[in-house]
Amino acid sequence: MNRRGVFQILTAILLTTGIAHAETINPANESCNEVLAAEPAPPYEGAARIDAITRQRDGEIYRLDLAKAIPLTQLKAKPGVGKVKLIEATLITEKQERIPVKAFTNVVISAADPALISETLNLNVDIAVIEIRAEAMGGEAALELKAVSNQEIPQLALREDSCKKNIDAILKAKLETVQKWAARVEGSAPGSIQEKYAIKEFNKYVADFNMTFKADKAAFASTEYTLTLLNFFTERYNASRAESAAEAAYKSMATETFAALLTSIQSLAPCRSVSSEGLINIAIDFQKRYEAGKPDSRASKLYETMIVQIAKYIPAQYAKELATKNYNFRQADNEGNKYYKLFLASKPESFLKATQRDMSLAAYAVAEQALIQEVKSMDNEQRYQLIVEYQAKYNNPAQYHQETMMKYLMIISENGTLFRILL
Repeated sequence: MNRRGVFQILTAILLTTGIAHAETINPANESCNEVLAAEPAPPYEGAARIDAITRQRDGEIYRLDLAKAIPLTQLKAKPGVGKVKLIEATLITEKQERIPVKAFTNVVISAADPALISETLNLNVDIAVIEIRAEAMGGEAALELKAVSNQEIPQLALREDSCKKNIDAILKAKLETVQKWAARVEGSAPGSIQEKYAIKEFNKYVADFNMTFKADKAAFASTEYTLTLLNFFTERYNASRAESAAEAAYKSMATETFAALLTSIQSLAPCRSVSSEGLINIAIDFQKRYEAGKPDSRASKLYETMIVQIAKYIPAQYAKELATKNYNFRQADNEGNKYYKLFLASKPESFLKATQRDMSLAAYAVAEQALIQEVKSMDNEQRYQLIVEYQAKYNNPAQYHQETMMKYLMIISENGTLFRILL
């Protein structure tokens, strides 16, 4: 018997057995779509991350703004990396009243510890800002903070003044010096004392430029300027004479600038973070530059390496974003289907093909967990309608991921073992 016949028999069995206990389920006037589209039940959680916590004594104040001021019932904190001392935490109302969070006073927590949960905040006032004074203890540290509300999902954003300083202007000034000595190297007679001296100075300023990215972890270059530098250095590297001082220098500058870009990709601080959509756009731009050059050129090889490395980070960044969105089953399933269809439509040689597959699987995983919770409140008719829908999708592998559709069916039916035996 083929799979379609098996599913038709199984669906009839499930419908028949479901009727026997229908009286214990929700009223039938709630449609399947209404249940799936329902918002998650309170309490609601919103999350944010404070990256590159300062190591200076007495810490630094980090402010998280709520997109909409709402009452909060609790805070939760856990280091994502390292160890953090929470010196104090304060909730600020719309009227600028300050309310201390006692449990977050002079306490040290590490990434290995369970989340620190505050006292219950029995507040009937709208909170506009969460203020945290924190200090990294002994090394690099980042803090993940969750705000809990019974009203709606708190939308948190780390205020950009929490990022210490932008170094775009510093890099521009240093690049001018590098270019001045590059011109002197190019204008010198090969092998002359003049050229040797110019090369020595040129290399010194190149090393100083590269060190700027590493000197202060709290400093950052904007993503836009970092990309401008990266493309400039790659082009200059490509145009330089083989085995010249300029070739080695521009390659090192491109490499260090790309390393800084990767650091920003991995960071969730708002002054340095790049969304999954932003990463895709960067990779597409690099792809265009790669295709515009000769396949065996130095620039093309460098762009190919950068594309592959950026593509690796996109699914992880997307998974982080999914974790903050609190999607219900339908929303997460739609996300999975969107990227799975892009995966199917992509050419085999496309660098995004594997990325789109991994993004679809990340969204499907969120959908599965949401479905496990939502199916508990469905009656037999709603379960049956979902089985019909996802049986049809399972039978359409040209558009839907069969393994995921089967997982949905097993969750909905509560007869996962029977599905495995029959299939």
